[in-house]
Amino acid sequence: MYVRCKIWLIRLRNPGFTIGCRPRIDFSRVRFSTWTGPITIGDDCGIYDGQIQGTLIIGDRVNLISPCRIGGSSLHKVTIGSDTWIAPNAYIVPTTHAYKRRDITISEQGTCGADIVIGEDCWIGINAVISPGVTIGRGAVIGANSVVTKDIPEYAIAVGAPAKVIGYRE
Repeated sequence: MYVRCKIWLIRLRNPGFTIGCRPRIDFSRVRFSTWTGPITIGDDCGIYDGQIQGTLIIGDRVNLISPCRIGGSSLHKVTIGSDTWIAPNAYIVPTTHAYKRRDITISEQGTCGADIVIGEDCWIGINAVISPGVTIGRGAVIGANSVVTKDIPEYAIAVGAPAKVIGYRE
C-alpha cells in the first residue's frame, strides 16, 4: 500500500512519470524529477538511491544500485535496455557544459549533449561515467571507474579512462 501511495504522489507531482509492475524503489532515498522530460520505468525494476530525472526510458528488470545519477534533459534522453545492472555512483547524463569558445566565459556558454543508449543485458561498473552521445551495445560490460567517451560494441568488455575494449563476452 505504501508503494502505491508513493507512486500515486509522484505521478500527481510529475505527470510525465510512468512505472511498470512490481517496482522495488526506495522512495525515501530516490529523487525523481520530470521537469526536464518524462520518465518511464519498466516492470520489476529496482532503484535504491540516487537522482533520476528525465527524459529517461528504463526497460524491464533494470537495477540501479545506490546511489546513481541518471537523467536526461528536455532535448536529450537516456535509454536503458532490459536486464541491465548499474553499480553505485554511476554518472549517466546526456548533457555537459559547453566550453569551446574563448570570447565568453564557460558559465555563459550553456550546455550541449546527445542521447545515451545502453543496450539490454549490460553491466555498468562502480563509478563509471557515460558521456553524452554514447551507445553501449547489448551485453556489454563497462569496468569500474571507466569513462566511456565512444560507442562500445555488443558483448564487449571495456575498461579505463577513456574506456577501451579489452575483450568480448563468450
